[in-house]
Amino acid sequence: MGEWLIRYGPPILAWTLFAVRRGGQDRGRRSVRWVFGGLAVSLTALTPAGHAAIKELTGAEDLPRLVGHAGMLFAVWAAQRFLAHLSGAPTGFRWQSWWIAGTFVVMCVFFALTPDLMPQSPWVMEYCIAYAAAQIPAFAAVIVLCLRYARIAGDPVLRIGLWLIVAGTAAAVLYLVNKTILAASPRWGFDYPLGREFLVGKVLPTAAHVLVLLGAALPAVAGWLSRYHLYRRLSPLWTDLYRAAPEIALAPPGAVALGNLKLRLYRRVIEIRDGLLALQPYRDPTVAVTARKEARRAGLAGRSLEAEVEAAVVAEALRARARGTAPREQEAVVSGGGDLVSDTTYLSDVADAYRRKMPGGKCG
Repeated sequence: MGEWLIRYGPPILAWTLFAVRRGGQDRGRRSVRWVFGGLAVSLTALTPAGHAAIKELTGAEDLPRLVGHAGMLFAVWAAQRFLAHLSGAPTGFRWQSWWIAGTFVVMCVFFALTPDLMPQSPWVMEYCIAYAAAQIPAFAAVIVLCLRYARIAGDPVLRIGLWLIVAGTAAAVLYLVNKTILAASPRWGFDYPLGREFLVGKVLPTAAHVLVLLGAALPAVAGWLSRYHLYRRLSPLWTDLYRAAPEIALAPPGAVALGNLKLRLYRRVIEIRDGLLALQPYRDPTVAVTARKEARRAGLAGRSLEAEVEAAVVAEALRARARGTAPREQEAVVSGGGDLVSDTTYLSDVADAYRRKMPGGKCG
C-alpha cells in the first residue's frame, strides 16, 4: 500500500487539482492550472502503468522517461510564466522560455544518441546535466520569490502554502543534483551508493511533488472553504428574505452547488441587498433605537453592535410585512461595508445575529 501511494498518490493529486482548477480569463490562474497539468502528465508517465501504456503505444522502452521529463519542463515553464505575471517582468520570462526550449532540444539529441537511460550508458550524464540545467534556474527563482512573498504575506494560509512550495522546490533541486551525480559516477569512476537509496531516489522526489502541489492548492482550498462557510452563514437571512420577496432570487432555494462558489456567494450578497431594499417600507426606526440600547447593555460595540441592531430591525420588519402592516415611505437606510468583501462580512454578522433572534428560521 505504501509503495502504491508513493507511485500513484502524486499523479492522482495533480490530476485532481488540474480538474478542479479553472483557468478562466486570468493569466495567473491559467498558469497555475498548467503547472498542475504538466506535473500530472509527468508523474503519470513515470508510473508503472503510464510507462507500460506509452511503451505499448510507441514500442520505445525509454520514451516514457522523456515524456515525463517533458511534462516536468512544461510545469517549470508554466511556473515561470506565473512568476512573470506576478512580478511584471515579461522580458525575463521570454529569456527563460527560450532557455527551457533550448535545453529540451539538447535533451532530445542526447536521448536519440544514447542506447538507453541507464547511468552507465553514453550520453546519459549529458542528458541529466541538460535536464537539471533546464530547471535549476527556474527553481531558484521560485524559491527566492516565494521567500520574498512569504515574508510580507498577511494571510497565514498563503504564507504556509509558500513555505510548502519552497520546501518542495528545494527537495526537487536536491533530487536533480542527486540524479546528475549518479549519472556522472560511472563516467568519472567513483562510487555513489547514496544515489540508489530508496529514501533519496523515491521518497525525495515524491515529497517534492506533494509539497509543491499542497502548497499551490492550500490557499485555493482555504479560500473555497471560507466562501462556503460565508455562503452557509448567509442562508437563514437569505431564506426569510426570499420567502418575503421571492423576486429577489434568480433561482429558488435548493441544494448548495459546490461549483463556482465565488459567483454564488456574490449573487447571494446582491440578493440579500435586494431583499433588504424591498423590506425598507416596513422598517421601524424605534426598533433600532431600542435594539442599540440593549446591545450596548450587553457589552457589544463596533461592527458587532451594528450587526445586532440591523438584525433586530430586519426581523421586526419581516414580522410587520407578514402581519400585513401598511408600508410607509421613508428614506432608505443603507448600512454595511464599503466593498464586496467587507459587505459580505457585515451581512454574515447580521445573519448570525438574525439566526440567534429567529432560531426557527421563519418570521411569518
